[in-house]
Amino acid sequence: YVHGFVSGFDPENPKVKTMGCLGEIVGVDVDYCEGFESAYQEVSDAANGCDLIVGTSMGGYMASHVGASQGIPFVALNPAVMPSKTLVRHIGDFVDYTGKESKLSAETVSSYPDIRMTDGCGLVLLESGDDVIDPEVTRAMLSEIYLVKQYAGGSHRFESLEDRIGEIEEFICRSEVVYGY
Repeated sequence: YVHGFVSGFDPENPKVKTMGCLGEIVGVDVDYCEGFESAYQEVSDAANGCDLIVGTSMGGYMASHVGASQGIPFVALNPAVMPSKTLVRHIGDFVDYTGKESKLSAETVSSYPDIRMTDGCGLVLLESGDDVIDPEVTRAMLSEIYLVKQYAGGSHRFESLEDRIGEIEEFICRSEVVYGY
């Protein structure tokens, strides 16, 4: 599981616990303030040997890049699609959700390309109540490439994961056809 920006991996997180029914959960703490290459390497190392990558927001974004490059199916929950635009508002010093003081530079923000839109096998789940990343823009951008499903309500944190486990399991079965597991 890959967390979003200004967050951290927490094995007690309700999303992580919910996903436990799918199998063993491997988590990674990603410092997105270090830039794309560093974040990519952290997620890539953690994903080695995994059968599925699930991420929320920037974590869903990173799941698309690592999944496509390593041939691992991914599930992106309210993913960031254009971080070089959406992270701009965070440039400067800030304190993340874990209490860690961080600094994000304009150079780091510009290091992030758009979400991966080639070579991947992904399921994108969106909640229409996301007020951080516009779900309509995400759907329009990704629906020709990945299986995209949108649900009423929710928030950027993706609140309805428990209700979507069956759809994720179905996606896993379909991805076995793509990757031949």
